[in-house]
Amino acid sequence: IKLILINIMKYDLVDFEDNFIQTGTKEDAKKMKLFTRSVHIWLFNKKGEILICKRSANKKTYPNLITSSVGGHVEQGESYKVAATRELKEELGISTLLKNIGRFDVINKLERAIHHLFIGKLNKKIVADPNEISSYDFLSLEAITKDIALHPRKYCKPFHEAFKYYLKYIKN
Repeated sequence: IKLILINIMKYDLVDFEDNFIQTGTKEDAKKMKLFTRSVHIWLFNKKGEILICKRSANKKTYPNLITSSVGGHVEQGESYKVAATRELKEELGISTLLKNIGRFDVINKLERAIHHLFIGKLNKKIVADPNEISSYDFLSLEAITKDIALHPRKYCKPFHEAFKYYLKYIKN
């Protein structure tokens, strides 16, 4: 008899005001009209360009699509800041000072999540985790704006929302 263990991730499920309701899966969040929590990090090089990453083909959601420098779910009991720091270490093998610039939401058939966008400076050599990232590049805001206009489907939904949020943030 073969025993197959399936690792089902549990998250803090929250309401729209980000108040903890209960622990559960992403599917529970959808069924109960609750939210999971996620983080996105944008790292800027010395030229002011953003590190963007292409998700690996083995990713369950948004495979092979372009996304933020780093991103991931806030695990059970974590704060957004702790999750951002952990994800940065897991995906790129680095740590750097991060600033939380605020919240944006993604609600679609794939997810119901409250996202927080962090920004930071890339001042170290990165080692991208191939299970998370298949490739990466640095692009200016202008280049990203043009590429999104030409090829919107190359980018995952959370990246689109993060980009809109960031453009509003820098105007204020």
